[in-house]
Amino acid sequence: MKTANRAIANLRRQFNIQAYFLVAMLLTLFALPLPGKDKLPEVAADAIAPQDSLFHEPLSRGLQMVYEDRFQESIDLFDSLQMAYPDHPAPYFYKAATYQTWMSSYRFSKYQKELEENVQLAIDKGNAMLKLRKDDPWLNFYIGAAYGYRAFFRIRSFNWIGAYMDGKKGIGNFKKALKKEPSLYDVYLGLGSYHYWRTARSKFIRIVAFWMSDKRDFGLEQIDFSVRHGQYCPAEASLVHVTALYDYKKYDEALTVLDAFEQSARVKTMSSLYLRGRLMIQSEDWATVDAIFRELLTRLDNAPYTSIGYQVECKYWMAKAERAFGNSEAALALAREALLQSEQRDKDAELESQFESFNDIRDLLKDLKKSLEKNAE
Repeated sequence: MKTANRAIANLRRQFNIQAYFLVAMLLTLFALPLPGKDKLPEVAADAIAPQDSLFHEPLSRGLQMVYEDRFQESIDLFDSLQMAYPDHPAPYFYKAATYQTWMSSYRFSKYQKELEENVQLAIDKGNAMLKLRKDDPWLNFYIGAAYGYRAFFRIRSFNWIGAYMDGKKGIGNFKKALKKEPSLYDVYLGLGSYHYWRTARSKFIRIVAFWMSDKRDFGLEQIDFSVRHGQYCPAEASLVHVTALYDYKKYDEALTVLDAFEQSARVKTMSSLYLRGRLMIQSEDWATVDAIFRELLTRLDNAPYTSIGYQVECKYWMAKAERAFGNSEAALALAREALLQSEQRDKDAELESQFESFNDIRDLLKDLKKSLEKNAE
């Protein structure tokens, strides 16, 4: 029972990973099958998924804003699209996705209500419109992704049956989208995440679905496929890919993908900066680690919404860097400061990291402080 509880706790800590991750985790619980063999479509190297002819230009601008950390501008744009197209699911889904990315990037939960409301509207509007436009694959795509978001909310509330039904509907809509339009390659981000994360949480898998084969490599191939051939998902898929590769301990490959993402991006986002910091920890490049987490801390200090847990983590890695530099006094001061600050955290107002829980970081801080104090005696 303790092993199962720890596995479930580890699962819950992944809630602020991109929505596709959450859908994948949910589907793992019930071992829902996906059609087809472990084979990607054979396409030309320069093949790209089709555009959503109705929303392509504003959607492209809105997503670019998201990946420049210009979240409020993106929200405003999707607000205007909702007013212009009140019966279409796309503006509601992308507004929800923007809220999700904003909150997960800075680890706060202020817009959770707005996020859930827009997800529900995307589902309702999409299902209503699908009755009139049965051949539109994009409707199935938006509906499927929205069901994935709602499944996440329900699993977080321990509504397992509701989560199961939503997860099934999400995958079902993805399948229908591909059946209607096989070149809608953005769908492979969701499918790849499913194949990777259902196995990656191995302890949990052995408990609830021990018969499932290891498809992490195939999942990574599908995610990479969506990076290369998706129309709207490449930026998100790149960060999903980096996170999965990091989880798989393929650090060099993760760095290559991250380098490519940052070369194509106009700015370094919070998410990409954090992932680079984590990769530099693995290579023990402590000078870069220190610089990155100081920059992240500065951005957090200037952000409109506070995330004490994220600030505490930044100070932990800065303290680790100071220790590596031989600056034990500075490291100890940072560790003490971070532990004192951790007592002010409101867990209901914040989100967890995708790699460790806040409690994990606090325990690491306590160990570091104890070790530094012992050496100082």
